[in-house]
Amino acid sequence: MELKASSSLVVLTALVLLFSSSSVSVNGFDIIKILSNHPNLLAFSDLLSQTKLNEAINKRKTITVLAVDNSSIGGLNDRPVDEIKNILSVHVILDYYDMNKLKKLPKTSSWTTMFQSTGNANDKQGYINCTRLPGEQFVFGSAVKNSPPVAKFVKSVFSQPFNISVLQVSQPIVAPGLGDVILPPPPPPYTPPPAMPPKASRKKSNASAPVAEGDDDEFAPSDSPIEAPIEAPAPEPVEAPAQSPPEPKDEAEAPAPSSASRLYLASGVALAGFTAMAFI
Repeated sequence: MELKASSSLVVLTALVLLFSSSSVSVNGFDIIKILSNHPNLLAFSDLLSQTKLNEAINKRKTITVLAVDNSSIGGLNDRPVDEIKNILSVHVILDYYDMNKLKKLPKTSSWTTMFQSTGNANDKQGYINCTRLPGEQFVFGSAVKNSPPVAKFVKSVFSQPFNISVLQVSQPIVAPGLGDVILPPPPPPYTPPPAMPPKASRKKSNASAPVAEGDDDEFAPSDSPIEAPIEAPAPEPVEAPAQSPPEPKDEAEAPAPSSASRLYLASGVALAGFTAMAFI
């Protein structure tokens, strides 16, 4: 009976030691395994292992990791391990943020980091600010006063809803007092666009110049039919108002011939008679 009790105690102790030393979260995630599927984040994963932060991450029920790619994390490799650990602790957020939650954030929000839980943070070193910009863009920086946002949101790498989320950012966030600040690389120098060659001016000359081949096309008649101008409709004739003919005057109203007229007429008749008789 005593042998069975001691055996059970040994098994129980072994299980406790196994779970306490295991790097796998009770929620079923392992940050090192998650990052191993992304070759561009392997340097960041190695630093988490060197500082033992992976074990602290896996013990959390809700966490968000701001990962930095290999080309941007190199500025931390030559620093002391304790300094690297403090800086990377600022990249571990004690809450869950995925892309859907980011879109619903206010313009500026403050996030609590794992460095705040160590008790070594001073003057908001354990917080970072997230600023939402138009077009679903986000920037991050230390919450210490006058600290600029230095890291840009790149993409969502992994999410296990409400347990762990991994977001890639453009560069490390170094809070003032935790080490030398890594500034973002300067933008590439401005290169003006090439100037357009000046157009050759065509001066008019009175003398007839020979026309080069190919220029005739400019003056050649076009093959496309030329539309005749559309004639405007002729204006309709305007009818003048009809005038009634003058009423005939009554013959009785005609003026009577004068006495001189009657004498002239009688003389003419007599002269005609004498002329006729002369030829008989």
